[in-house]
Amino acid sequence: MLIAHIVSYIQPEFGYEEYYSAREQAALGHDVHVITSDRIFPFKDVERMLSDVGSEHKDRNRPAGVEEFEGFKIHRGRTRYEVLYDYIVYDGVEKALRGLSPEVVHAHGPWQYGTRVAARLKTQLKYALVIDEHAYSTTYDQAPSLRNALLDIEYRTLRAPKARYALSRADAVVAVSDETERFLREFYKIENVHMIPLGVDHRLFCRDQNSRRRVRSEIGIGDDDLLLVSAGRIERAKRLELIIEGAMLSDDRMRLIIVGQGDREYIDELVSMADERVTFAGFKTAKELSSIYSASDIGLWGKASITIREAMSCSLPLVLLDTPDMASLLRWDNGISCELTPKGVSLAITKLMNDPKLRNRMGSNGRRAVEGQLSVEVQSRSLIDIYGKAISDRIP
Repeated sequence: MLIAHIVSYIQPEFGYEEYYSAREQAALGHDVHVITSDRIFPFKDVERMLSDVGSEHKDRNRPAGVEEFEGFKIHRGRTRYEVLYDYIVYDGVEKALRGLSPEVVHAHGPWQYGTRVAARLKTQLKYALVIDEHAYSTTYDQAPSLRNALLDIEYRTLRAPKARYALSRADAVVAVSDETERFLREFYKIENVHMIPLGVDHRLFCRDQNSRRRVRSEIGIGDDDLLLVSAGRIERAKRLELIIEGAMLSDDRMRLIIVGQGDREYIDELVSMADERVTFAGFKTAKELSSIYSASDIGLWGKASITIREAMSCSLPLVLLDTPDMASLLRWDNGISCELTPKGVSLAITKLMNDPKLRNRMGSNGRRAVEGQLSVEVQSRSLIDIYGKAISDRIP
């Protein structure tokens, strides 16, 4: 199958779904191409992130043109302009599609420029169009604020009309979570939605005893101490203050490590409230993060994130705040949900701390769930099935 992925930004240094899908589908024997811009996503502190992962690149810019990468080809077009933080218009989308004549186009993000081009050309070029969506609200953070109110207006007036056009042309739409699926059905009134969870690189994220011993030795954690971890972008919607307060209320053997970067003002507030048992580790590469998960005993999160599944892949039992977007992540008996209070977090931590057998069972359940349902390999095969059906449904 000749597959063309269209995505505004791709940055293999940091992973993400569009990279993993292309890599895994190429490994399955398909002819895979990624059509994108000559820039990577405008992360805050992107130069530091690139340095931390040892990238040869020093900034967001990448050479325009075609390059072979891990079994698939990346077609980068020159940027015309960028607006609204992450809406980018770039050359080469139509030219690449006409030159490749793909059987299926997988467009990432319904309101992006490249998706709109693919939607316009699909009938003429006779390919099936599959569109995915990762968001599940008109703002990415539901905390009430003037900023989020303005983001909501921006989404409804500028992004949603573009998305509606593209979605109306799609042969299939993919959601990455139950919440995203519900959002697509309710907000956009889309019926042909398939929910395929984001996949985890289960080969990279796996429990390793050598890494466990090394990391625990480096940070001074004894065999009887319990290391807790939370990872991902640090923002107020993650409710890390509840996690930190709850952890500090638990057993004195507890140590907590917070991995990630984000809202500097919020991070400063968290640092000021934490005691000496809490460490802020900053950004870590995927390999380093896998080692930290291996060294840890319990993972804690306040909001859904791909890092939760990565922790599951490393056999970590979970403590998750009891919110609607978290419920589906504990369906495999792989952790405990807790009340949205420091005491609720503390009680859940204490329960797992005092029951090593429960920790081991829940951690093993999480790893099995990743291997059977949540790996990048499983995700890619599921997408291939959707592509095949979309193609066959177009045949008279």
